[in-house]
Amino acid sequence: MSLPSRRLLFAVLFAAAPLVHAEMQGLDDSEMSSVNGQNGVSLAVNFTPAANTADTRCSGGCGARLAIQPLNSTGYIVLDNFKGTFSFDGMTIDVVNINSGFNGDGALFNQQALKVGLTNASATNLQFSLGGANQAKAGAGLQQSTLLTYQASGAVKLTGNIYVFGTH
Repeated sequence: MSLPSRRLLFAVLFAAAPLVHAEMQGLDDSEMSSVNGQNGVSLAVNFTPAANTADTRCSGGCGARLAIQPLNSTGYIVLDNFKGTFSFDGMTIDVVNINSGFNGDGALFNQQALKVGLTNASATNLQFSLGGANQAKAGAGLQQSTLLTYQASGAVKLTGNIYVFGTH
C-alpha cells in the first residue's frame, strides 16, 4: 500500500472513530419494561469432530465418543464413533415450564425443562453407534455391547424440539 493510500485510510478511520464509540449503560425497571424481545438464545454452529487415528479399533480411526452414566447405574449409555459434519443454524435454547400437554403427562410433570429448538439443523455423512458399556473410556477392560450402528451418506435434516428434563 502506497504512502498516500495509507494516509487516506488512516484519515477515514480517524474520522469514523467517534461514530462507532458506544457506551453500555444500565437500564432501570421502568426503562426495561418498555423493551420488547424474545426469550432464549439463538445459535449458529458448524462442527466436524476429527477422527482419532491413534484409536485403531475403527477403520481409519474412531470418531467422538459420548458416554452418559444414568443416575444410580454402574454402566454407561454410549454414542460411539460419532462422525460427520453438523450444522445448527438458528438453534434456540430456552427454559420452559411444562405443566400441560404431552397426553396429560405435562400436568403431572409440572416443572421446568430445557428446550432446544432445531429450526434448520443438518448432519452430513453422519455415522454413530449406540451401545452400552461398563466404563466411559475405551481401553483395557472395556466391555461394550453395540445395539445399533447408523450411517447416512448425504444430508439428514433435523427439525423440531428436544426437551431435557432434570431429575431429583
